[in-house]
Amino acid sequence: MSKKMRTPVLFVVIALVHLAGEAFVHPLVNYTKPLLMPALALWWWTNSKGDPMRLFVLAALLFSGLGDVLLMWSGVYAHYFLLGLSAFLVAHLFYIYVFRRLSRGETGLLTQKPWMVFPFMIFLFQLLALLWPNIPMAMKGAVTVYGLVISTMAASALHLRGILPRSAANWLLLGAVLFVLSDSMIAIHKFGFPFPESRVAIMSTYIIGQFALVRGLLMRESRV
Repeated sequence: MSKKMRTPVLFVVIALVHLAGEAFVHPLVNYTKPLLMPALALWWWTNSKGDPMRLFVLAALLFSGLGDVLLMWSGVYAHYFLLGLSAFLVAHLFYIYVFRRLSRGETGLLTQKPWMVFPFMIFLFQLLALLWPNIPMAMKGAVTVYGLVISTMAASALHLRGILPRSAANWLLLGAVLFVLSDSMIAIHKFGFPFPESRVAIMSTYIIGQFALVRGLLMRESRV
């Protein structure tokens, strides 16, 4: 797969235009954001023929795209935030499933060094402790479950070190960590600690994170 991989030109163009729109608070972002994940999904689909994980990764990207659209409307309809959270939750579950399938029967990093899962748990607990007083009671359970799932996704990516080729594992870990950072900044901005650069920070880490995840999965047959 890696030999056939081409640069995702369409995705890169849309991503750059979108980030420029976020930086200048331009309404163009309302048109570019829904196109981001479909463009990345198209790149994955074009380069993943014969991959047994093909449909599951596609589902993760499409549910991420659905989450993007729902969160766009969360300022107008409050319940759309929970719907968007649910869509991203499903996307993360698909990624976890893919990572677990790839590690089945193999000894990964967390088997050898189980203590390496603790930084993810400590980060989650610290984040929840910071935000807890400002999270509405009705959303505390959902936010906690979501935090546990994204932490599990990142830990599952880390576990693949020693199973997949080094370059592929590095890309997957980078993608997972950036995805977690993006989600964390959304929570920080929404629950009491808004910051002016949030739009660019959230979307840049999200875009690069999703790209890194897909690239890592496409590279996993390499021997580098």
